[in-house]
Amino acid sequence: MNIQEYISSGVVESYVLGLLTAQERFEFEQLCNKHYEIKAAREAFELALEKEAMQNAVPPPPELKQKISDVIFGSKKSAPVMPLKTKQERKITWLQLAAAACFILLAGSVWWILNLRNENQQLQAELKKSNEQIAQLENDARAIQKEGVKMVGLAGTANSPQSFATVYWDTTSHDVYLLVNNLPRPASDEQYQLWAILKSGEQLQPIDLGFLEITQKPLQLYRMNNAQAAHAFAITLEKKDGNPAPNLDKIYVMANL
Repeated sequence: MNIQEYISSGVVESYVLGLLTAQERFEFEQLCNKHYEIKAAREAFELALEKEAMQNAVPPPPELKQKISDVIFGSKKSAPVMPLKTKQERKITWLQLAAAACFILLAGSVWWILNLRNENQQLQAELKKSNEQIAQLENDARAIQKEGVKMVGLAGTANSPQSFATVYWDTTSHDVYLLVNNLPRPASDEQYQLWAILKSGEQLQPIDLGFLEITQKPLQLYRMNNAQAAHAFAITLEKKDGNPAPNLDKIYVMANL
């Protein structure tokens, strides 16, 4: 019999943790009596397990010191004398420690699995959202390449000469797409608003086509409100949530059809 291979097989740990059958336990105990190495390995694992349990033990309550003092030096109330544990009781204690250790390992494994599952679900949700955004961009790109779509370049005004944007207006479906080429980031209490300008004789009638949320991403493409007709397009800088009428002093880009 190779003693080291037997010890390395895990039988020592299984015995201490109470995982062996009655027959296996009997055989192991017989071998412990015959071979000092097996007995020493069992005692070493028991000490290691006890050390681990002591490191994670809960500190005793403060009143325990007084109770011990009462037992040693006497007190008005006699403290009960705790009987010494038998060998069988010590084995039960080891089984309890082993069960506690197994429970901790099981709880940690369950937490790890649940955490991985939550992370996977989050990644799946983010991937689904990204795929939906990509699909929407592909649809928008196809929409602005159809026949009957007018492309209008909106040049910067004196308020922002470097600004530029492009409007794609489908004259059949009346869909409007706006490509932001270059617009300065507005203040937190302001936002841009797109307008379609109609002419009625000498009168100009602005039609609200929606707000813009400027981000750091370049070349942002927006799906705006529909425009039944338009003679010009313009973007103004308005207060947050927009205005029913454009602020003509803050036109940033504009172009006639």
